[in-house]
Amino acid sequence: MKLTRKKKLERNRIIKAAGSVFKKYGFRKTTMNDIASVSGKAKSSVYYYFKSKDEIYNAVIFAEGKQYRQKVLNAIKELKTPEERLKAYIFIRLRTDKVYTNFYYAMNSYTGKNNFIKRLKIIYDKEEFRIFSNILNYGAEKGFFEIYDIKYAAVGIVTAMRGIESVLLHQRENTETEETVDNILQIILYGIIKR
Repeated sequence: MKLTRKKKLERNRIIKAAGSVFKKYGFRKTTMNDIASVSGKAKSSVYYYFKSKDEIYNAVIFAEGKQYRQKVLNAIKELKTPEERLKAYIFIRLRTDKVYTNFYYAMNSYTGKNNFIKRLKIIYDKEEFRIFSNILNYGAEKGFFEIYDIKYAAVGIVTAMRGIESVLLHQRENTETEETVDNILQIILYGIIKR
């Protein structure tokens, strides 16, 4: 369906409203009535833009994922040292569950049969490894890092980050502090071996 500028704005308002409802109730408990109510639209108006709750959820995940990606790219391009870029990246990752809740859940916890989210997760994973590889490559070029295989280093560090992130998010205590990020960064960059 080809939408006018005004209709695109209306569609985006519904997506934003739906995002807040999904964040509050989760996908399963959210109804089309909830989305219509929060968006200030009649249910039939919501159905004009979206065929189903799944379609709205997919649009919410896609929008949040796009915002998350842009935030990461903007944060790291402004910084000069690879260490600063890694720190910014880690900090944004640790906040993903609070700022982009629906996207975070879909990428980290979703196990349903939604093919759109499965495809998006594959794209997101590849993008994350690409971004991290770029940071590592930049650090190697600038002489900050000595890395023999950028690809495997990126896979190892991203995998470790996901594990660390999972533990920190379950603890919910001070996961966003600069000290926490600095400690994680120290482990990533220097390991645990005394030098």
